[in-house]
Amino acid sequence: MSVAFIGLGLNDERGLTVEGLEEARRSSNVFAEFYTNIMPALDSKKLELLLEKRIVVLNRFQLEDEGGKQIVEAAARGRVAFLVPGDPMIATTHISIRLELAKKGIPSRIIHGPSIVSAVCGATGLQSYKFGKSVTLPQEPGVPGSLLESVRDNKTRGLHTLILLDVRPERSKQLTIGEAAAKLVVADPALEQSVGIGVARIGSADQLVLSGRLGRLQREEFGSVPHSLVIPGRLHFMEAESLKAFCGASDEDLEALK
Repeated sequence: MSVAFIGLGLNDERGLTVEGLEEARRSSNVFAEFYTNIMPALDSKKLELLLEKRIVVLNRFQLEDEGGKQIVEAAARGRVAFLVPGDPMIATTHISIRLELAKKGIPSRIIHGPSIVSAVCGATGLQSYKFGKSVTLPQEPGVPGSLLESVRDNKTRGLHTLILLDVRPERSKQLTIGEAAAKLVVADPALEQSVGIGVARIGSADQLVLSGRLGRLQREEFGSVPHSLVIPGRLHFMEAESLKAFCGASDEDLEALK
C-alpha cells in the first residue's frame, strides 16, 4: 500500500530518473497523466517498453472531478506508480490526490524530475533566487488584471517573472510565445518595449531561447510547443552576460534592464 509520484521530466521518456524507473518497475499498477504539460517527444509505447509495464493513462476528469479514484483504490491493494510530466507537485491536482491518500492512511513519496520552473534558470542564465511569483496566461481572450499586477510587482522589486502559457493537451494546443507577447502588448501597450525571453522546447535537442522586446517577440517564429515566456527584472552582471551569450540579447536591451 503506497503511491510514488514520479516526475517524467521535460521532453521524452528518457527524462525519467533511474530511481523513478526502478520504482515504476516494482509497482503493481502504473498510472500516468499527460495533460498538465506537453512533453514534445514522449512516446507512450516506448515508455511502456522501458518500464515493462502497462500504463493506464488518466484524463483531467478522472483526476480532478473523480479525485484520482483509480489511483487511491489501487493503492489500497498494493504498490502504485503515478507518472506525471515535469516535477510531480508543480500541478496542484497532484497535491490534492496526495492529501486524499494521507486522509486514508496510505503512504506516498515523490521522485522528482526536471521542471520548467528549475530548467528555465539554466536555459536563460537567470538566477533562481531572483524569480518572483510565477503566473499563467490563459488562452481565453484578454489578460487577467492579476497577471499584469504580478508582472509589475515583480518588476518593481527587481525580480524576474516566469509566465507559463496555458496548455490544452486534449486539443494539442498551447499558447505560443508570439501569441502571449501580442496579448500582453494589447493589454498594456507600455509592455511593447519591455524585454522578454522566449523559451521553446526546453530540455530538447532543438531547444530555442531568444531575448528581445515583446514587440519583436510577437513576430518571431519559435516552432512547436511547449513554450514559456520570461519577463526579466534587474540583472546581476553574470545574468546580463548570460542573456547576451545564451539568448541573443542586444546591448540596448541589456541597458534597459539596468
